[in-house]
Amino acid sequence: MASSASLGNGVLPMGLGQLRRQASQEHTMLTPSIHVIVALILVLPISSVAQAQSNEPPASATETPTKQTLTGPSQATHGLVGLRPIPADVSGTKHHHGGSWEGMPTYDKQNGSYPFVAENIDTLFGWVPGGDFATKHVFFEYYWGLSKDRDDLDPEKNLLIQTIRRWERKGGEIEHILICREARLAVDRGWADAELGPFKEDGRILSAKDIRDIRQLFKEAHAKNLTKHGDYKLIMMVEEPSFFATNEEAQKVIKMTSGVAYEAHQFNRHWPLATGWSNPDEVVAGAKWALEQDLEYVFYFGPILWEQDERYEPFIERKWIELFWAAGLPKHHPKMHYYLNLFPHHTGRNRPVGPESNPHSNLGFTKWMIEEVKQSNR
Repeated sequence: MASSASLGNGVLPMGLGQLRRQASQEHTMLTPSIHVIVALILVLPISSVAQAQSNEPPASATETPTKQTLTGPSQATHGLVGLRPIPADVSGTKHHHGGSWEGMPTYDKQNGSYPFVAENIDTLFGWVPGGDFATKHVFFEYYWGLSKDRDDLDPEKNLLIQTIRRWERKGGEIEHILICREARLAVDRGWADAELGPFKEDGRILSAKDIRDIRQLFKEAHAKNLTKHGDYKLIMMVEEPSFFATNEEAQKVIKMTSGVAYEAHQFNRHWPLATGWSNPDEVVAGAKWALEQDLEYVFYFGPILWEQDERYEPFIERKWIELFWAAGLPKHHPKMHYYLNLFPHHTGRNRPVGPESNPHSNLGFTKWMIEEVKQSNR
């Protein structure tokens, strides 16, 4: 669900608004790289910056890291499973996305109650103070094109480089940077100079020049010892699930990155699933094209509904995932990743965070996803 994440400091943290035709504002929350420590963008109100984190360092920037706990040391047969664990602690409940977060359950209170998830989750969008998670791999969202100051091509001034530095200093290893332009939501949040990308069908997609500029920034930052690596995995976060798979010019830009990320929410234009923005057939068409190009594909799912929503039914979050799989979205593919964006938005508020033994909790859903993606094909 494209969250009206905080745009502060030039990061539209909390989630992007999937605004295909400038509809209502949504609220949601970016890419594996040369396994480098990452910047975490925590969901903050529109005037703050959310940073992210990452796991252990990979051997190369083109390699897709996988944990060996469930797969063994040989070839990977599945992709990564990631989680955005927010609010991490009480400080994270100060936000107001889709309703006040005051009193919402937090992850730091679940220590000891999620041993399976703690050991087997591959990457996180944010730290949990004192949490049990073993991984140091992180992914985060980043919004290019909000202002010229943010996008300064001097690596010592550029906010993306600063974000990477902050998370590398904390011991994070950057997995993916989910990147896009988010001008429509950003303008509504006070970024008057924000600009869309070159494609009217999907304004989130960056230009080829944007990608070249960012790659050069990575090189220069590393040469100045500002960052651990000279390149990172950029994952293009799109708002339209299949446009890029049919437009040759958009494909040229996508191929300059490491892959595609698509956000699917259970709110607003994404409902109902059969006719909404995240129609499974369109999502599958986009994912199929990306994987055929040997690119990575991140299915970024959530936020999800909870009991106060009249549309809720037990395990509706699993049922949606299963419908995507039934439509042909690969469950087991080394470059097909599933990231869960389970922050408490709107009628998804108050869903319990844990324990993982509660199948209706966020950690319980995460445990199920790990088992389905990383174990069910063994």
